[in-house]
Amino acid sequence: MKKRKHIITSPVLFFSAAAVLLLLSTVGSTRAALTYYSDSYEMNVEVSSIGVSLLENGTIISNRNYTEQGWVSNHVGEDGEPRGILLEGRFQGDEKLVPGKQYEETLSVQNSGQIDSYVRVILYRSWADAAGRRDTRLNPELIHLDGLGETGNGWIVDESASTKERTVLYYQRPLAQGEETSLLCTGLRIDPEVLKKAETENGQTSYLYNGYRFFLEAEVDAVQTHNAEDAIKSAWGVDVSIGEDKSLHL
Repeated sequence: MKKRKHIITSPVLFFSAAAVLLLLSTVGSTRAALTYYSDSYEMNVEVSSIGVSLLENGTIISNRNYTEQGWVSNHVGEDGEPRGILLEGRFQGDEKLVPGKQYEETLSVQNSGQIDSYVRVILYRSWADAAGRRDTRLNPELIHLDGLGETGNGWIVDESASTKERTVLYYQRPLAQGEETSLLCTGLRIDPEVLKKAETENGQTSYLYNGYRFFLEAEVDAVQTHNAEDAIKSAWGVDVSIGEDKSLHL
């Protein structure tokens, strides 16, 4: 009998985010069981579940895991999907976000499933007007996540898949159950370049970014470590190599 490879991946879920909030799309995979019968023996193979959580400043803000009771998420929106809000309560009353100032904003991922997994995070940055319409003319690179992609922090950037708006990162080591990654970023800043004068009309100065809101969106998913190279190719469409120490290389 030809041995089958069991590849567990995690479907990606999207949902909306409000201004100055982060979108989180957590993922998981359903529990599956393969039963094989023959005249001489019976074999049952049960595949455990995948689950991931996104942490902000050390606190889980959203997750999705599959258990014996089905899907479990700590925050669920009206649409029934997992939903987490970052920067919630950060600005009080009439407090304004100050361009150039660094705000504490640490992000990490935890394996909240039952099997070892490799994890990927895709971050999106964009600007939108007061009506929520995205404006691709404005520079998303002025939305800084300090420490993002730094050498030696355990995260590697897929440069071939990344753009100004999107950064694709893989955690190089597999995460054991309950293990947390190193910090994906260490702070949030809006570049003072947003204060640059755009033009002057009738003696009045206007600013290109005036009235705009910034958006950050995070998409998190995971793949099993078993047959990892094939699983990652199937789930994420990328070719990777896995070293003897189980480290992931693009």
